[in-house]
Amino acid sequence: MRKPVVLITGAGGEIGHGLIDRLSGQSERAVVTLDVARLDPAIALKVDREITGSILDKSVLERILAEFQVELVFHLAALLSTRAEFTPVTAHQVNVEGTLNLLEFAQREAESHGRPVVFMYPSSIAAYGLPDLATKERAGGVTEDEWAHPTTMYGCNKLYCEMLGSYFSR
Repeated sequence: MRKPVVLITGAGGEIGHGLIDRLSGQSERAVVTLDVARLDPAIALKVDREITGSILDKSVLERILAEFQVELVFHLAALLSTRAEFTPVTAHQVNVEGTLNLLEFAQREAESHGRPVVFMYPSSIAAYGLPDLATKERAGGVTEDEWAHPTTMYGCNKLYCEMLGSYFSR
């Protein structure tokens, strides 16, 4: 029988560290992480299983599916704005294709255990396209759909992946 777990991708970042601190020892589910780099040893001690690999590697995801019953995914893995601007094709691969891999992963997992997998994908201000501070001040509070015209590769990837998430949730 596969062990129920929470999967955190991109666990080596600041948000991942905070999430691990919050979840460790408080959940009825074990915490499994997936990142391209090893976790800081102090953080690694707080997880049940650390997997080093890429969200682009479907064989890694298949191994996770075979070993664990993933009930909750926190998808934090990404190439952020600065790096994405220098390597836009790689950013697209990691941010979009990697997210698509994980959405398919969650869908297969949900089918295998007969209930939805909760998929948490934090948004980013980069998904919005307010061109300057003056425009932002004039706009004031905006709704989720206003100014959805990102100006960076990371922002474009983020907005598209949010739409993919909506598609997969249906």
